[in-house]
Amino acid sequence: MDTISVDTIIDLIEGQEGPGVSIFIPTYATGREVRQNSIRLKNLIGKIEGQLSDAGMNDSEIDSYLSPLAALVNDEVFWQDQNEGCALFLDENELRIFRLPVQFEPLAVIGETFHITPLIPIYSGNGQFLLLEIDQKRPKIYLGSKFKLLRVEEIDMPESLKMMLDNFYEINRHIQFHNKTTNPNPDLDQNRKGMYFGHGGSEIDEKAEIKNYFHRLDETLMDFFTDHNAPLVLAGIDFLHPIYKEVNSYPNLMQKSIKINVGDISEEELHQLAWEIVKKKYKQELDKAIDVYHRVKSANGDTSTEIKEIVAASHFRRIHSLFIAENATIWGSFYPQTQTVEVDEQAAYQNEDLINLSAANTLINGGNVFVLPPEMVPDKSKAAAILRY
Repeated sequence: MDTISVDTIIDLIEGQEGPGVSIFIPTYATGREVRQNSIRLKNLIGKIEGQLSDAGMNDSEIDSYLSPLAALVNDEVFWQDQNEGCALFLDENELRIFRLPVQFEPLAVIGETFHITPLIPIYSGNGQFLLLEIDQKRPKIYLGSKFKLLRVEEIDMPESLKMMLDNFYEINRHIQFHNKTTNPNPDLDQNRKGMYFGHGGSEIDEKAEIKNYFHRLDETLMDFFTDHNAPLVLAGIDFLHPIYKEVNSYPNLMQKSIKINVGDISEEELHQLAWEIVKKKYKQELDKAIDVYHRVKSANGDTSTEIKEIVAASHFRRIHSLFIAENATIWGSFYPQTQTVEVDEQAAYQNEDLINLSAANTLINGGNVFVLPPEMVPDKSKAAAILRY
């Protein structure tokens, strides 16, 4: 499974050279429906061929332009390595492929802007997050979403934490044993305090060593976190959490964490525990954004559901938050020089999806984009925006 972040989408948009083909298909890795994968792709390529022909491109030019996509149709190895959905982006320079845990509706679009709106829910409403596991032999970092956890392998972590903690674990075992020891003398207090057993130092010294280690770990992670702003969930044995939080430099560390020996649970169980924490955060953010829209509107503030105003505002960096309906499209053209918008009845080589264009501009300009079920979009429109002053 590939990962999608807002930076992934912005890189796609800004890296596009010439007209871009965007294709989304549901895919199957096993069973009878596997053979439908290549058929769907072939049909969608045919749709793009028709649009290119209508635009005046001859058969030879079309075949050359679409050859990287056509090569996948009968590529058995390619179809064996699939998730639930596949997104393909082709421009004059390269073909980009994303295998994703989403059953996309079949779609093929060609235009001056890649069609990126089906990707937005993967990192937004479905809760992209980071997970740091701190009580194994080596710390582990994961990229997560509603769908799955993916271990990040390329981070060069500091040396093993296990040796540093061995003595600490032994001390705690002694403490627990003596706290639970039954007093054989019935005349003495049955709730006597357990004795502290250590060797060569105090508990404070042990925590200081761990804290120093976590400082080095934090420095390593911050190099990786530079390109991320997703919430970070901490997972590990209870006593390590407050120590790590003292040294943490990542601003989006979640207060709620997973206090458990992660070695005792599966990766799937760990994912579910983390997702329960993260999904609440994303729902709160969405609820807050929708509430702001209604409050701004009721105060006669800047909101809009008019696509012509929304497209222009997105181009000129005037959208704070954009809400768009799933699978909604409005085809047309935008002319920045005159700030005019023309709306068409259907897709054509010369036009593009104005909702997608607005979403792309909003992301590039630092705004928020939410893709929602149609009934959840403010004012039940295809698109609604909170505008910047």
